[in-house]
Amino acid sequence: MAVHKQVSFLAYLLVVLGLLLLVSAVEHVDAKACTKECGNLGYGICPRSEGSPENPICTNCCAGYKGCNYYSANGAFICNGQSDPKNPKACPRNCDPHIAYSKCPRSGGKMLIYPTGCTTCCTGYKGCYYFGKDGKFVCEGESIEPKACTLECDSRVAYMTCPSSGLAKLNQVCVNCCTAGEGCKLYGHDESLICTGEPQSYISTV
Repeated sequence: MAVHKQVSFLAYLLVVLGLLLLVSAVEHVDAKACTKECGNLGYGICPRSEGSPENPICTNCCAGYKGCNYYSANGAFICNGQSDPKNPKACPRNCDPHIAYSKCPRSGGKMLIYPTGCTTCCTGYKGCYYFGKDGKFVCEGESIEPKACTLECDSRVAYMTCPSSGLAKLNQVCVNCCTAGEGCKLYGHDESLICTGEPQSYISTV
């Protein structure tokens, strides 16, 4: 009887390990399949949140990017950006003293990207605009930009559930809100939801 229980426990461990490996392999591998040919792009523009009340940016409503909102140092909304990267407006270069920072759909990373000769429209990041060496707009990126994540274990997490595991509780996992796969939900020790994984791949910063 004891042998049967031991075998059952080992089988259970193997099932849990298999689920974890499946989550690791499936949840984070969502990069677009692109060919390895090299492109001939000159540079890219990726509108991102920038500035702060302490470190204001130098821009104005005309030159600000569409999709970004601009705020004063005290948090008051100033305007929406008016410049479309695909078809930029002729705007003055003065700094609006009322604008301190912007909030855009994307945050972190470089605003201006000077790609290598092998960056293509396929490997370029979604939400980024790519231009030829003559400065003319070529395309928007098609691949999901990896998030920069640490691999540290979030001690608040008691368990997680993922669509790929049939929503079974996965206990004792080393994960955080950044590395959690798409649709995975992380729960605390009090059963409260901490966060839900986003549909993005990631790169380790460790």
